[in-house]
Amino acid sequence: MVNPNKKVKRPDGLGKIYKYKTDENENILTLPISELLKENYIYIYRAINKENFYIVPDDSCFFFKEIIYENEVVGFATYRPSNINESSLVMQYIYILPDYRGKDLLVEEIDEAASLFESSILIEYPSRAIVDVLIKHKLARVFNNRFVISRIPFIIPMVSLSDANSKVVREEFDMTDKKGYSKLSLVYDLDLCAVVGLASSDIENMYTEDVTEDDDLNNYNTMSLPLRVDNEKFNCIEKRENESMIQDETYFKKVREIVDSQDEIIQNWLTIL
Repeated sequence: MVNPNKKVKRPDGLGKIYKYKTDENENILTLPISELLKENYIYIYRAINKENFYIVPDDSCFFFKEIIYENEVVGFATYRPSNINESSLVMQYIYILPDYRGKDLLVEEIDEAASLFESSILIEYPSRAIVDVLIKHKLARVFNNRFVISRIPFIIPMVSLSDANSKVVREEFDMTDKKGYSKLSLVYDLDLCAVVGLASSDIENMYTEDVTEDDDLNNYNTMSLPLRVDNEKFNCIEKRENESMIQDETYFKKVREIVDSQDEIIQNWLTIL
């Protein structure tokens, strides 16, 4: 009997990549993430369930990539095309077994995927832990002891500020009736554990469900929903509820002021390889 806790070996140190397929009608057949894990990496599947690592029900990917450490599969990352930037891939999920965290595998994965797929990488719904790793490796920088500018863009679904502060975590939020628009951002709020999507010019523009594709989606403020893991570790739902800048409706204006006041430093830093 195969030991379900035994890790998959890759003697050559090269991780396997699963790729989407096409049928006879050129329809794209994506990879069901949870099913793939359950069938091929039961030890990882059990680990993500134990940690309540969230994968959207029935979610799928275009690429499933193994993460290797000392010739063993110790995690995975999944990718899909971006609907905003054709030259980018979205890292939907990245999971590394607990015993192998802190070994720079996230940063290695971003570099490796960018080179392998010849695409820039966008991170979907980064957790605070992911942002902390980016800061540690100088891929992100903190300003005013709170607001992060990242070299790696983040991508989030656009929701209203009231939705982002509705005390419902992403894992339980019903996106059924939402329009599915996305926004790119380099800004992250460490206190609120939130990706902050700033309006491109009209700083008072707040995203609502009344916005349509005919509008300039870049020109609306939005904020990511809280993640369960971040709320458990950092109590970010309560912090959002008590944030005075949200209460007095000045939050996005003040974040914009902070970012603009550091613009020269930020632009110089972003251009340094």
